[in-house]
Amino acid sequence: MNQYLRHLLLIIAGIYLILMSSFVSPAFAQVSYTPPAQSASVLQDIPFNQAVPVDESYRKEFENCDKNNTFRGFSLPVIRRCKNDPNNVKALLKFTDGTIFIESKLSLDIDGSWLACKGKGAPTSQCPTSFSWPTETQEPNKFVDPDNFAYIVNPVSNFQKSNDPSGNQLFEKKTGVKLGDLGVVVYKNKVVPVFVADSGPYNKLGEGSSLLHQLIGEDKCKPGKRRTDGKTRTDKRWTSDVYCTEYKNVSVEDKVLFFIFPNSKIPNLSPANATNKINTEALKRFENLKDNRQGVIQLNQPQSGQSFAVNTAVTFSGTANPEVSRIKVSIGPGGLFEIADLKNVKKNWTFEQVFNTKGINRPVTIQPFNATDNPLKPLNFTITIQ
Repeated sequence: MNQYLRHLLLIIAGIYLILMSSFVSPAFAQVSYTPPAQSASVLQDIPFNQAVPVDESYRKEFENCDKNNTFRGFSLPVIRRCKNDPNNVKALLKFTDGTIFIESKLSLDIDGSWLACKGKGAPTSQCPTSFSWPTETQEPNKFVDPDNFAYIVNPVSNFQKSNDPSGNQLFEKKTGVKLGDLGVVVYKNKVVPVFVADSGPYNKLGEGSSLLHQLIGEDKCKPGKRRTDGKTRTDKRWTSDVYCTEYKNVSVEDKVLFFIFPNSKIPNLSPANATNKINTEALKRFENLKDNRQGVIQLNQPQSGQSFAVNTAVTFSGTANPEVSRIKVSIGPGGLFEIADLKNVKKNWTFEQVFNTKGINRPVTIQPFNATDNPLKPLNFTITIQ
């Protein structure tokens, strides 16, 4: 090969690589994430190396709001601007099991509180919470009291005369997180189980109840302003025994970590059983997330939560540890049914499947077996067929 031809081929190869890189959407570009060192002690065995960006271009909209008070190119009304209370969304990731992870600030939500319902309230607070206890019918009892329950907020609320009518739908569409879903909030060495109980501005991420702030060591009730009515006090004036009458409306600026579990809503929650049920289930899911690091199956594609058109082939591929000799793959809902049974599995495995039934967040289970056909640790994730 002469020197001119070699030079020409190198130029062509360079152009090819540039063109191919342009086809990799920046929305899903891989990013390297390292959690805050201050939380390292409680994040051991969390497989961050398996997490992928939900949508980097969407995450950067929160950065735009922090810097320019704009979101998706639209200017925001004064009450919705971010510069004075920046989101600080450093990560918006999804794990292979569908868990959503966010690093951001934590601002205060007091909807459902005594102050919002009976007191002077605040410019942005209201008595109702988006989640209502299914066991309660009377107001304000049916709303979630932020002084007594640790909850977080879904950024799904629009504002009047918005030029961006679909902006409020983005978070739920991209993450699958909905009202009632469970989660865990980590700050420094604190781990607090939570559930999604309210809705907030769609351009603001990282908001939680006053009890959540208290449990992570950032109490927002002003000194001397926490009232204890008790169950028999003659001048009892609120549904809960303990509540705050005046708050410090200051955010935890950054390094607050949210692990949220889509499709984890617990039916028939009540004020009496919620704390115990949420704590048990949310912490179990958090521990299961840690266990994914020890899995014997690794998934390359599809990504958990990925969407595919009905009646088109979906490629499943990944790698298996040496002890795996067989893999069964099943999908729901309505009871899992088998879509693949791979035998004599080698390190790399793959198959295709066409789905003719639509479904959002359909659960997929990859069950590996060893040489004696004993089941090993399964891998669980979701896909959407639309």
